[in-house]
Amino acid sequence: MKSEKIFALCLAVSLAFGYGMQASAQPGGGSSGGGNDDPLAIYRAAGINSDQEQEIRRLAKEFEDAQRVRLKSLLGLMQDMNNLQRQADPPEPEVLAKQEEINKLTNEMATERVKLLLKVRKVLTADQKQKLVKILTEAANRASQGAQQGE
Repeated sequence: MKSEKIFALCLAVSLAFGYGMQASAQPGGGSSGGGNDDPLAIYRAAGINSDQEQEIRRLAKEFEDAQRVRLKSLLGLMQDMNNLQRQADPPEPEVLAKQEEINKLTNEMATERVKLLLKVRKVLTADQKQKLVKILTEAANRASQGAQQGE
């Protein structure tokens, strides 16, 4: 159960960062009632079948496993930075080098997330890709209209 929650969180975060306001694009589909609790709802809305869903889950699991290692490293780097920042006069070269390490790792994590999204797109048929783009475009338009109304 914990693994499923980690998977769902990892996939949801990955997809959300990759697709912006996709949560609002999830049209209530999926077995869990839709909304933010079902990271595959948008793909189901695009028409994926069970084999495609299994493949997307496999890709996400691989991504999750690799990101877990990177996240552990990132947390260590951030702890190191925190320790440096608690010094009265932290050594500038060391602080800057540590920040560069953090930047490199976060960039790597972001790139891997994009690679996952591209791999997931390859699982979809041409029609499913078009439907997904339509869903994402509609969600972006709703988000934009909502932001404009909130100004």
